[in-house]
Parts: sequence; C-alpha cells; structure tokens
Amino acid sequence: MQVAEDDEVVDLNVGGTLYSTSRATLVRYDSMLARMFSGRHELKRRPDGRVFIDRDGDRFRHVLNFLRDGDLDVELLDEATRKGLKREAAFFCLPQLDALLEAKRAEEQLVDEGLFGGGSIFG
Repeated sequence: MQVAEDDEVVDLNVGGTLYSTSRATLVRYDSMLARMFSGRHELKRRPDGRVFIDRDGDRFRHVLNFLRDGDLDVELLDEATRKGLKREAAFFCLPQLDALLEAKRAEEQLVDEGLFGGGSIFG
C-alpha cells in the first residue's frame, strides 16, 4: 500500500463538477473524506484519473471551502443552500460544518429578535 502525501493534488468529479484540491485539505477534519483519502484504502478512479463522488457539485464547493478555511460566509448563502449544506455535513460526517451552520443560524435569530448585534434586550 502506498502512503498518500499531504501535498498530493487530488482531482475530483463531484456530481459532474470538477475540482482539484490537496489531499491535506480533504483530510483536515476526521470525516468521511479523510477516511477516503487517508491512503489506507484503494480509491477507484475514473479513466480521466478523477475520483467520482455522487453528491451535489455546487454544494461541494462550500464543503471544500470550509475544509480549506475552517470557516464559511454562511450569511451570504440562501436558505436552500444552507439546508443542503446541513445534509452534506451529515453525509460527509463533518459535525464541525454542521455546528458552524447552526451557530450562524442561532446568531441570525438573535439579531432578528433584537437580542444581539446592537439590539436592546430591554425593549
């Protein structure tokens, strides 16, 4: 078995959308992706050398950005994308992404209720 290198470039096809990233990004958190790209398992590659993942390619962009940065500009995402990202977080076993989405949702709810971000709790 060959040990994978962290700086190895990994080419992905996620639901028809093509991505290239480093192996280090994919294994940053203990997740399904980390297990897939740990080097302990033989990955099935397409004839073009890419690993195919049968998930929503548009949403995966946000998953990948979270893996790269450890953060995500959730406030810029519409509600449908946020809900979809929660499903992706569950699928990829990324509780850190789910927690971030929940924290941003709770923060926005407090702002909407006037309890955070300059609002008064005294009415």
